[in-house]
Amino acid sequence: MDQARRFIWVWVVTMLLLGAAVAVCNLLVDPYDVFGSPRIAGFNRLKPEAKNHSMLAKTYQIERIRPETVMIGSSRVHIGIDADDPAWPATMGIVYNYAIPGGYDASANLLTLREAIATGRVKNAVVFLDFQNFLVPAGPNDGGDEDTRRMLVGPSGAPNPDRARQVASDMFLALFTMGALVDSGATIAAQGGGTVLDLRPNGSSTDADFVNAARSDGMYDIFAQKDEFEAARAEQFAKATRGRTGPTPNLDVVAGMIALCRAHGVALTLVISPSHADALELYWRNGLWDRIEQFKTDLAALVSKDGGGAVTLWDFMGYDRETTEPVPPAGDRRSGTHWFWESTHFKKAYGHILLGRLFGGSTEAVGARLTAENVTERNSAVRLARQAMICGGTVRVLTSLANAPPDGCAR
Repeated sequence: MDQARRFIWVWVVTMLLLGAAVAVCNLLVDPYDVFGSPRIAGFNRLKPEAKNHSMLAKTYQIERIRPETVMIGSSRVHIGIDADDPAWPATMGIVYNYAIPGGYDASANLLTLREAIATGRVKNAVVFLDFQNFLVPAGPNDGGDEDTRRMLVGPSGAPNPDRARQVASDMFLALFTMGALVDSGATIAAQGGGTVLDLRPNGSSTDADFVNAARSDGMYDIFAQKDEFEAARAEQFAKATRGRTGPTPNLDVVAGMIALCRAHGVALTLVISPSHADALELYWRNGLWDRIEQFKTDLAALVSKDGGGAVTLWDFMGYDRETTEPVPPAGDRRSGTHWFWESTHFKKAYGHILLGRLFGGSTEAVGARLTAENVTERNSAVRLARQAMICGGTVRVLTSLANAPPDGCAR
């Protein structure tokens, strides 16, 4: 009996010590930046494993930082705009990139904006809108049950009653699980050199995945792969919208963001995200351009009606020097691009110009301030720019489109 009891005690103590060791390791490495542990060069400074846990990581990051200015959007913003870019005016204070990569729809923007404002110091919000999220009606989606439960407040703005339980679950999974331990090991191993993905404390991400893909495959293959994906999306949207009439779907989400910002005294800047001409042509040639123009028109009307003078709207979706930059030919693995990684993800160099346009630090002829009074003129200007660049032959798109005659061009 004594021997059996001794074995049980040894086993229990061993398990407790192992669990404590796992927890200490995960806490020190902090692979998802949940705890905000000190980042030490050569040990845990880079956070590549946060890539697949971005909503988890960023929700705890923003609560620690409590920024005065927040960016909201998709992976385009997550990768393409740096929260430390010098184009941010000093008056905007601490800037945090709360853009979430992944398959989230427009409602996730409202979810993250609500969480950002709940941290208590946000005075400026810059929300990037992807036009693809406003082509067909979306079902209710707040980013996922776990994502919703860990937020500080619920949809009504009241304190979230499920938060304590979800936080406890997050802490347990980040400390005691083998999955977290494996990711801690991978985090340490990734510090050894090379181009490594990193989720920085300000929420911005490095573009290591694109850099490495460009080195191994070349820019042409990166564009071609994304074009294939966008071509399939455009075809699906075309089928889903055929015969449909009425206002632009999902603008209630934008109306909710406007109301939320007005209620909390937050200056809101809405931005229609830019895309490369490759993507624009795919949607044009699937007959969706009228709906894109309607999206811009309805959005401008909404801002005019509900904005109360505290909301500005910018459109960067058009044909200009940056969005029509040429793509290196197939087989070329040395030449790069300056403005875009592929047809929807822009580089930080373009993000810098975009910020300069938004906040008065650049005279680059890109994008336009959009209002209910000038939206028709803007839509016409974009069509004319396409006519000159695509129909005029100064811009060539990739193989998926190059052999098709440009639609809407004079023969």
